[in-house]
Amino acid sequence: MFVDFAITDIEITDALSKDMAKDIINFGVNSITVPYYLIKPIRSVLNDNNMLLSCFIDYPLGISDIKTRLSAIQQAHKAGASGVDISMPQNLASNRKYDKIREDVKVCAEYCVANGLVARYILEYRIFDHHCLKKICEILEDNNILYIYPSSGYFLDNLADNILASIFLHQNSKDMKILCTGNMWMEKHFETLRKSGLNGFRTSSLTSLKNFIQFSSSH
Repeated sequence: MFVDFAITDIEITDALSKDMAKDIINFGVNSITVPYYLIKPIRSVLNDNNMLLSCFIDYPLGISDIKTRLSAIQQAHKAGASGVDISMPQNLASNRKYDKIREDVKVCAEYCVANGLVARYILEYRIFDHHCLKKICEILEDNNILYIYPSSGYFLDNLADNILASIFLHQNSKDMKILCTGNMWMEKHFETLRKSGLNGFRTSSLTSLKNFIQFSSSH
């Protein structure tokens, strides 16, 4: 199961972020996602580790214009990120401006492909109806975006609703990998995730990660 660890604490120091990254690496997660200002500190800890280091882009609301978003991706790449987690432009989605969304995704995806970056998109499923989510999936698939998060994790989120949204996205995509972002930390939560058939999950809690490792070792 694919596991992403997101460092979202805006008050964390470089030193603490490095210590946290060492713990995360020891747990064997697949990727770490951080804000721009933590790319270099975390990269210094990874050394030759092939773990994906991704940078949040326009997080969490997706309210910047396309030039600003592309510039952020370029800066993340220059700083040493090997991937980018891009927030879907929520206003475009809520107004069903699919042509604008298609243009945004195309520009971002083309830069990522040309520069060897893994592009992943963050949605906010409670804002979009099922028709909109399905349409967005089609746009992302057309641009070979493989990893999708159903929500940013920035707002309060119900695990059951998050998993249902994740399953809907999974059922309406061919090859995309859906990573659950609901808050989970108990064995019954991980069991629900396992039974869902989803590709993995994101957490920002070391306790949750430790509990998941224990769960995985016993199943």
